[in-house]
Amino acid sequence: MGWKKWLWIIPGMFILFGGSVLLGWSILQISNQTDAVAANTGTSATQQKEEFSKEVINTPVSEDIIILDNGEKGHDFISEVHAFYDETLTWGRIDTADYEEQKAKAESIIETLTHIHEVKNEELKADLNSITTLAETVVKSDDREAMRKLHRYFHDLDIILHGYNYDETFQITSFRGEN
Repeated sequence: MGWKKWLWIIPGMFILFGGSVLLGWSILQISNQTDAVAANTGTSATQQKEEFSKEVINTPVSEDIIILDNGEKGHDFISEVHAFYDETLTWGRIDTADYEEQKAKAESIIETLTHIHEVKNEELKADLNSITTLAETVVKSDDREAMRKLHRYFHDLDIILHGYNYDETFQITSFRGEN
């Protein structure tokens, strides 16, 4: 081979080598980004709760609007169930949620709501009846849409009852916060 051919071959080899390194680095970056997104899928309920502002910007609803027979505050019950659904259904977990765990929670919801001493608002009473119907659906079958709606009811009621930012609700409830 003559020296003129080497003038073409040597730069071509450098270009090919440089292109390979650049391609390999790009693939590695894409892989790392994919891994980071996958790792974020497993966030905890604490991180998820920070999604909506816990700053009280609206008037919280009086705690005597829901009186449970067992002495528990209705506000606490709503918050506890909302936290459960945040932990088990959000961030794509609804598709893989353990049905038996969801069924047990639905049975617990029904049990609590059948022992309410008093609800001092008709719209809230209607929402609690809708929640009971959805919970009964989950008890009877593995209905992921009913689970999603349960989460949305508890999410909205938690925000409304505690006076958080109403703009961060699904607008699924009849109750809007007035006593």
